[in-house]
Amino acid sequence: MNSITQRAALGLAAGLMIYSGASAQAKPGHSFVLTAERMSQLQQINSHVNSTIREVSDLEQYGREDVWALPTSGKGDCEDFALLKRKMLIERGWPSAALSIAVGSTAQGEAHAVLLVATAQGQYVLDNLTSSILSPERTGHVFYARQSGRAWVTASGERTSEPVADLPVAQVVSRKKRG
Repeated sequence: MNSITQRAALGLAAGLMIYSGASAQAKPGHSFVLTAERMSQLQQINSHVNSTIREVSDLEQYGREDVWALPTSGKGDCEDFALLKRKMLIERGWPSAALSIAVGSTAQGEAHAVLLVATAQGQYVLDNLTSSILSPERTGHVFYARQSGRAWVTASGERTSEPVADLPVAQVVSRKKRG
């Protein structure tokens, strides 16, 4: 996540571009209905992974930055938490098209990755920083790109082979109806 942190700092210096989130928050082709049972699964998996995996940096664990791996050692950083949550949801029958990793930064400017769940009722974030299941707008995070199949879609809609931050930085905001 180090390259994202550097780009985020440059982007913050360049200024913020606010957008509706249509490209970075695109929903999968088929609507996935979020039932009470499915929401319970989200909460259970988010809480379970957050409480059983110990957060450590890739540098501490692997001796280098930006290693994306399932936390089989019981340790990992934010993207490792997201990967495990995605794997567990797929094992419970969730469609992989509804589950993507989103990268960006926290309100404190730290590089961060979360699992984004797309449903007919909206987007939800599974985050190792909280046990709450929140919409992207309520997390306080700024999102730069999200996984889309085997590629990444940036906030401007560009497809890339790896997660990158658009400059200037894009922030997810909710749409408000004008009347």
